[in-house]
Amino acid sequence: MTKGLIQYDVRILLALQQAIGGSKEFFQWLVDAGHPELAAFSNFLQDDVEAEQWLVQHNYHWLGILSHAIDGDELSRQWVRKNLHESNLMFVLACRRDDKAISWLKFMHLDILLRLANEVADLRYKQELDTSFPYKMRF
Repeated sequence: MTKGLIQYDVRILLALQQAIGGSKEFFQWLVDAGHPELAAFSNFLQDDVEAEQWLVQHNYHWLGILSHAIDGDELSRQWVRKNLHESNLMFVLACRRDDKAISWLKFMHLDILLRLANEVADLRYKQELDTSFPYKMRF
């Protein structure tokens, strides 16, 4: 079983949080600091299909699966449950504002995963708003 997100230093995950939030500077910092997989993950969370292809081609498929699990794909969640540290599944569920997962992350003192989950949840909310307003619908 691999550690998944918790294998990274907190400072790296803080940069990921900023990249997910749209910071180009932190996105570039992740690339320059030797973590292009996290930069690609931040882009894939924002529906960048090329980022998913990059993750697969560079053997970071687990980050793509993590993103699919966040989006609610049950097979991806099962894979995360079976192959990654439990904290990753709790992160996935917290991204969907699951109260039990949030409580678990708090109890385990995984504040950085809570911060990331909140950022992803906010991103998902904005994405849902973008698709619900007719003047922003993509054809």
